Amino acid sequence: MGDHLIDIVDENDVVIGTATKHDAQKKGLRHRVARVSLEDSYGNILLQKRRYDKELYPDCWDLAASGHLECGEAYLAAAKRELYEELGVVADLMEVKYYQTSGQTGWRRLNRSNKLYKGVIPAETTFCLQADEVAEVRWVTVAELRKLLKNHPGEIADGLQEVYEIMYT
Repeated sequence: MGDHLIDIVDENDVVIGTATKHDAQKKGLRHRVARVSLEDSYGNILLQKRRYDKELYPDCWDLAASGHLECGEAYLAAAKRELYEELGVVADLMEVKYYQTSGQTGWRRLNRSNKLYKGVIPAETTFCLQADEVAEVRWVTVAELRKLLKNHPGEIADGLQEVYEIMYT
């Protein structure tokens, strides 16, 4: 999608301006991210593997879908858009939690207001992966996810770690 404009928000999640995604991350400006965790009816969790050539967390496992909100976009609309763009899935989503995070990876200072959603879909769902974003998807149990996080922390995107702590510990 390129380096498009996103809303910059204060600590109360009120829009105070706009910046490119690159500038927001370079300057540590707080911005909005929607996150989606998908489960099947057995409680298995869908993971996506980010492509090897992604700038942030390349070749790492992440939750089903996530992304930055576009200017003026609502969290739920962004969550549904990202889910459809990345996996070709339409699902009912329930808000799980709003939370704020701050961290750094390389030159990026990631100050984010996050809203996490959960959806339940059939295990046999057919996915249409976004070729320039997603390398593969797989279902895992909570125990398998816990083992992956413990044994391969360098292969995990920060969003997946956050969601695991919120939903599965």
